[in-house]
Amino acid sequence: MTDPAAAHTRMVDQLIDAGNLRTAPWIHAFRTVPRHPFLPRFYWPTPTGKWAAVDASDSEWIDRVYTVTSVVTQLDNDPAAWGHARHAPRPGTPTSSSSDPGLMATMLEALDVHDGQRVLEIGAGTGYNAALLAERLGDDLVTSVEVDPVLADQARAAVAAVGRAPTIVTGDGRDGVPDRARYDRIIATVSAPTVPPAWIRQTRTGGRILLNLYAELGGGALALLDVDGDRAHGHFLADYGDFMPTRDEQPDRTTQERFDAALHAPAGDRGHVDVTSRTLGDLDFAMLAALLVPDVGWITFTPDGAPEQLWLVGADGSWALIDANGDTEQRGTRRIADELTAAHRTWRRLGQPTRDRLGLTVDTSGNHALWLDHPHQPIHSTTRSPR
Repeated sequence: MTDPAAAHTRMVDQLIDAGNLRTAPWIHAFRTVPRHPFLPRFYWPTPTGKWAAVDASDSEWIDRVYTVTSVVTQLDNDPAAWGHARHAPRPGTPTSSSSDPGLMATMLEALDVHDGQRVLEIGAGTGYNAALLAERLGDDLVTSVEVDPVLADQARAAVAAVGRAPTIVTGDGRDGVPDRARYDRIIATVSAPTVPPAWIRQTRTGGRILLNLYAELGGGALALLDVDGDRAHGHFLADYGDFMPTRDEQPDRTTQERFDAALHAPAGDRGHVDVTSRTLGDLDFAMLAALLVPDVGWITFTPDGAPEQLWLVGADGSWALIDANGDTEQRGTRRIADELTAAHRTWRRLGQPTRDRLGLTVDTSGNHALWLDHPHQPIHSTTRSPR
């Protein structure tokens, strides 16, 4: 088995070389806190699309732990699934993971914490990120909340094993942790479709919130917001970052299940649009599309002897397919191909902006306004009832 210390050093060196780690305090934290105590067992993808169970008894354990990638730690919200997968790889939907260390480092650097500041992490998961924050700031200044009580207990044990003791509480992360507010920084390592008002209320004026806005279409939108009273505003990062959604936002049916249903549905209306199956390959457009076309998953499919198809499947059962030539077929109450086309036209009208030119303003009433460069150049706004 690979030496854990050598593998740990190699991973941190990779993060520095890639530009994910830039400042001395975070480099020190990553060098001090190893990853393997937080991943005693996990799932690894197989070529068949199933998940194999891996633990410390496997020769590849350390090499995989210190790969710069996310590692799945739970399937289907079921703690017992790992035991079944230990006998043979099994299918399942990931519901918790240890985040990609490169993304973790990028976000921690962007958070711009300073000595003495209080931080709330949403989504403790394995506890690795909380331990890094505690190493950087001190245990008393770090709070982390985890909705799953089993994962919360495991995270507490793991951070203790590396000599750290941040406060890890069990609860719904959307509510924050009011008993320990206010915070100078909130960082979410789960994704949420909107910014919960509680996060704004629990952050001091001048503080920051960093989160991935959840969209089934993807997009990897990382919003870095400065808080001012009951409002927060800021730009999206240039970096791509996706996290698993909060438990209540996990779709009732997976994209694959919706796609399978659409394949057997009656034929839809045929037409032609000015986007193709490859349009979402532009990550800058993909982020805007994800924000403008909600509740839609996607999958690519290549029928025998036919061009590649992009299938868009809505939570309400609506669906659309778009091929490499822009030919389309769609069915349902939503005309999803038309929605994607409208989003693409908006992106072109705006000059095909990069993702970091887009910004967001939110408030505690649930208003979310998307803008280009400055808040006075609005693109789209929506209101969701505040929790």
